[in-house]
Amino acid sequence: MVWGWRRGRGRIWLAVSLALSACATVPPEAPSVAEPLPVAEQPEKVNAFVACSRPAKRKEILLDTASRRLHQTVCGAALWFDGLFGERDLDAALASHGRIEVSAAYSEFTGTRTRVRFNLRTRLPALEERLSAFIGRDDEDDFARDRSEGQALQSRVDPTDRDAFLAGLGYAGVTTDNFQSDFKVGVRSVRMPKVFLQNRFSYEPYSQENNRILLRITPFWNNRDRLGMTTSTSFDHIMAEAFLLRWGTVATITEVSPGLDWRTAVILYQNLRGANALAYEAFIRGATRAPEPFGDFGVRTVYRVPFFGGGLFGEGVLGYSWPRNDPTVDRAGAADFGLGVEMPFGLAGR
Repeated sequence: MVWGWRRGRGRIWLAVSLALSACATVPPEAPSVAEPLPVAEQPEKVNAFVACSRPAKRKEILLDTASRRLHQTVCGAALWFDGLFGERDLDAALASHGRIEVSAAYSEFTGTRTRVRFNLRTRLPALEERLSAFIGRDDEDDFARDRSEGQALQSRVDPTDRDAFLAGLGYAGVTTDNFQSDFKVGVRSVRMPKVFLQNRFSYEPYSQENNRILLRITPFWNNRDRLGMTTSTSFDHIMAEAFLLRWGTVATITEVSPGLDWRTAVILYQNLRGANALAYEAFIRGATRAPEPFGDFGVRTVYRVPFFGGGLFGEGVLGYSWPRNDPTVDRAGAADFGLGVEMPFGLAGR
């Protein structure tokens, strides 16, 4: 997640970024509940999942019930796991959050693909509350190598066949007003587990009322790529009260990859009424030592809209690009479109 600006107009950027950024979705408003008893005052025999339960709303729809019960399950699991290492922390468990996504995409170049993704995060009250746990199903290459494309557009309906189970621990390192670091260790895949490590450093060298520059470096190691590094840059400019222009570039190099894998994009975010938002993107990607150095370039539009008071989000994507993997084949245009839905759950943001 990118950092907010300390000045007034930065809130406009934050609203647009939250609506479309890959890492961050505004969770539904928490229902009004009675304050839970401190763990120390709760009977020891109280089940962790009972401690995390919340009463239903008077007029609760099926979506609210699903979100509430899902959060209760995640919270209970976090509270139980926490108890294995000492005293339980109910507040930390209640702050668990995540999302579930279902999408389908069609491309004239790659065909039709569907995907189901989910992720959850919970804070662990260890090491001065800097430790956290994560679990989910996502694009294993992007997650393990931190390929978040320099804060570029991360559509939830991008076609991919690299989704895999992911689980591990995170540690929040040094954090200041313009610098942040974190460390992750985990495993990916179930049938053939692969370990991955990454240490991300983010630095904001310049920020003022309408402009900001963000730099990020992520050294990593995993079984497939071995040692590697991902670097990304992004430049943000507020054009008007409802428009944010972003230029983002990301590049990855590993011990086994053929040169530098890179992508650059220019995106215009438009904030509509409420949490509705549009994004218009022009991009180009490639790899320096691949048979075809310029693998793909094109444009696309993404529309994102909330339903049921933010309990569900819908997304539509329409684009056109000119991909090519084999330089001996003529490059041809290909249309792309997709639809997706997302259900966030939990009481805290990312």
